[in-house]
Amino acid sequence: MKRDRLVILLVLVTIIISSTVGIASANQRVLQRGMRGNDVRELQESLVMLGERIIIDGIFGGATEEAVINFQRKSDLPTDGIVGRGTWTKLEQALSFDEHTVRRGDNLSRLASTYGVSSDLIREANNLSSDIILIGQELIIPKSGLGGVSTTEFYEFIDYQVRSGDTLERLAREYNTTVRRIREENNLRTDRITVGQRIRIPKLMINLPKTSENVDPVERDFIWPVEGRITSGFAWRVHPVSNQRQFHSGLDIAVPEGTPVEAARAGEVLSSGWIRGYGKTVTIDHGNGVVTLYAHNSQLLVRSGQQVGQGEVIAKAGSTGQSTGPHVHFEIRIDGDPVNPKDYLK
Repeated sequence: MKRDRLVILLVLVTIIISSTVGIASANQRVLQRGMRGNDVRELQESLVMLGERIIIDGIFGGATEEAVINFQRKSDLPTDGIVGRGTWTKLEQALSFDEHTVRRGDNLSRLASTYGVSSDLIREANNLSSDIILIGQELIIPKSGLGGVSTTEFYEFIDYQVRSGDTLERLAREYNTTVRRIREENNLRTDRITVGQRIRIPKLMINLPKTSENVDPVERDFIWPVEGRITSGFAWRVHPVSNQRQFHSGLDIAVPEGTPVEAARAGEVLSSGWIRGYGKTVTIDHGNGVVTLYAHNSQLLVRSGQQVGQGEVIAKAGSTGQSTGPHVHFEIRIDGDPVNPKDYLK
């Protein structure tokens, strides 16, 4: 199976399903240094999702131009820093699919549920004649622009000096990232690190850049997003999927598939899309540095930038992402740090 043929096939499939994503529409203007606007912000968001460290401010400055050139270089495009039709198209393709290496226990149905796409789409993208997949096989997983927003995977980068007892696996768990991402960021050929070594750790951020900042005490006036049984609290636990001990940064509330999920407080939707591990997820900025997160949904009903009221239905509960059954994973974060939701719920 040739990768080029798969990518061509995937692009054709993506064109069909991306009418709500459409970052490379025929009407997209050519962007270059000095320009401003929502399409510049859209460009910056796409570059951040691909790992570039720039501020999303809607201003095409030197940092944005450098990020564009980096992307063009990786995509075998002319490195002129100008975002024309070719660069827009390559950006859409870069954001339109994941690659997955088949592991023991994987099947098409499980992958479809995990990534939120249909089994038929996975078969078509990989030219599979049956549902049989093999351990070690590399698959292309199309993304579907959930909630009208591309897949979300934002990182902040932390300068870190290795201490005694550190391993890449432990650091990956602590900073909610992966060993692969740390190795890529630091150009490491092996998992070996030494005491005193300085590395950069890409830490996954749930809140988007330029959220509000906490200046006043946070009131205990949040409502429960759903009514159900708490199956996992704000505490250390053994993860039910990875079987690794890690801190659970929210509440898991068991509810039937399709249960309406309500905004815990009024605010502005930061993101409505797919976050690795969390599945179909909504995040809301409530001002004063407070962000709530609602994960593992089956359906998203709001879009980024939308204003929502307390109690407004924003999603339907499900089991997408790393999940063992239908539930809502609910977090409250203040200045990016998770806090116990029970301390703020009515």
